[in-house]
Amino acid sequence: DKKIVLVYDRVNTAFGGAENVLLALKKLYPQADLATSVYRAKTASWADDFQVKTSFLQKLPFARGHHRLMVNLMPLAFESLDLSTYDIIISVTSGEAKAVVTRADQFHLCYLLSPPRYLYHYQTNYWQHHPVLAWPIIKQLAQASLTYLTKRDQLAIHRLDQIVTIAQAVNRRLQHYYQLPAQPVIYPPVDSQLFTQLISQNQPTTGRANYYLVVSRLVPYKNVQLIGRHSKQIVLKKQVSSKQLSQLYSQAQALLMPGVDDFGITALEANLHGLPVIINQHSGASEILANGQEELRLKLPEQLVPAKQQQYVDELCLQMRQLEKQTFDRQALQKNALKYDTTNFMRLFHQQLINSYRKYFDEK
Repeated sequence: DKKIVLVYDRVNTAFGGAENVLLALKKLYPQADLATSVYRAKTASWADDFQVKTSFLQKLPFARGHHRLMVNLMPLAFESLDLSTYDIIISVTSGEAKAVVTRADQFHLCYLLSPPRYLYHYQTNYWQHHPVLAWPIIKQLAQASLTYLTKRDQLAIHRLDQIVTIAQAVNRRLQHYYQLPAQPVIYPPVDSQLFTQLISQNQPTTGRANYYLVVSRLVPYKNVQLIGRHSKQIVLKKQVSSKQLSQLYSQAQALLMPGVDDFGITALEANLHGLPVIINQHSGASEILANGQEELRLKLPEQLVPAKQQQYVDELCLQMRQLEKQTFDRQALQKNALKYDTTNFMRLFHQQLINSYRKYFDEK
């Protein structure tokens, strides 16, 4: 009987792991609206079923397609959102969405995907990948901006009524960067219903094809460049349907995940297809995969050093050779993934929301 709104950093990108979480929450709370900084329907068709509420940034030229240029305005954009008609606010965020302002008679639960990478654990890599930031004037302005945004982020995190993280890896960042105690963890869901149906439709094959699969956005922290340095041939598919993706999972040798993912739902999608994973040891999904049974772990540092790229490639090759010597129990892989399906996620999330809501108002 409570009116609920979901809050997400921006709704202008194609479907990914965080968007999968939002759709699961929409299934759990069908009447929930979606509030965000900017909305671009053309590139975010996954949000078609939502009633989307936007900030003042929506009216600014180019903001919907170039939100990074508006980064200094993002905290204010969320603070200015009028959410006064809602009883419960659920922010799903790795950025500024947690900055929304609530009253004492409202309850704000934050499902924390990660502290902002560009402010904390991945800031060094952003400087390395954007040489223009080394220019003296640009560097000075950028540092002033980061200082300002960090202060606003620290204020926002301490206004929350309840935090739930997506992995213990995120919990450790929460403790390190915000000096907050460990919070409950609920792992993100895999859409087992969709993929189980697609698996049944896949054409039977006599064996795995001779390729490894990467399913990723091409952003620096995904470390896809390591695979590019190793591979003799790469086939790049810009965007595939769920059916095509299922077929790729079903025929690959393994899924490669060299990046430091906050979680990495693709690992569970691969397991659903009986596909093992070679995963970065710092990724959240590695916490729920049994090393040597569902995955092989890449022993890489959390922050890659450009001068040591070849060492990282050698580690990737080592794990690939090791995987080719092993056999994996397809049913065991699928069974593990099913423990984290959407139904279980919804049950755990709803129970956490109820318990936190009651505790919050009982203490008041």
